[in-house]
Amino acid sequence: MQKRSSEPKASGRVPTADAPLFFLDYDGTLAPIVDDPTEAHPHPDVPALLPELAARHPVWIVTGRDLADVESFFEKAELLDLRLPAIGLHGMKEGVLGAGAESLASEEAVQALARMRRALPPLEGVEVEDKGHAFAVHYRAAPDVDEVLAQLRDWASGMPPTLAAIWGKKVVELRPQGLTKGTAVRRVVDEHPGRVPVYLGDDTTDEDAFEELADEAADGRAVTVRVGGGATAARYRLENPAAVAGYLRQYVEEA
Repeated sequence: MQKRSSEPKASGRVPTADAPLFFLDYDGTLAPIVDDPTEAHPHPDVPALLPELAARHPVWIVTGRDLADVESFFEKAELLDLRLPAIGLHGMKEGVLGAGAESLASEEAVQALARMRRALPPLEGVEVEDKGHAFAVHYRAAPDVDEVLAQLRDWASGMPPTLAAIWGKKVVELRPQGLTKGTAVRRVVDEHPGRVPVYLGDDTTDEDAFEELADEAADGRAVTVRVGGGATAARYRLENPAAVAGYLRQYVEEA
């Protein structure tokens, strides 16, 4: 499997696939990144575009959020009737938006997550985003980011081997070991022979999927796209959610 690049990759024009199987991250991909996670509404082009895309090709939403959070955004955008299949909590949950989801985590991992949540020290400027069995610790608003980061790393060092820490953009999240966006995507891809996976995402955990699809992407059997900057294992890059909408629109206009 290809390892994550230490340098950002250059990217040319992102190709389109003839028989795509879409995997679309939410925050930073279909919706702009915002300071308040409760205000992460879809990009203005998405409500009209997504139903047309889903009518032509299979579309999966892949997110680090609990699927109930994404459902609330889809409901406000009048997209919930699409009943899109979805992967939530970085591979920990799987279901259909608007029709429920199941946890793939073991009871041991769920209990370990609860213990780590209780052990989190009170830190100034830190906000905890509860996601059912999982949780994320945001420290963007901390007055001394470096000091808070050091304390969070010390706290995370005490986690058991059943868990893994995800360090993202001023956020750390704990998840069960062995459940990633990559493992979830591989399972779905294997269920859709003849389809070309097209994965677009912007965050650290999307790299798990890019790495999982690296062999296919290298010879044109997959399209992997990093949204925004940063080192990546993806083959291509788009600047922001507006560029994502422009790319996806090609599949609607060409159909």
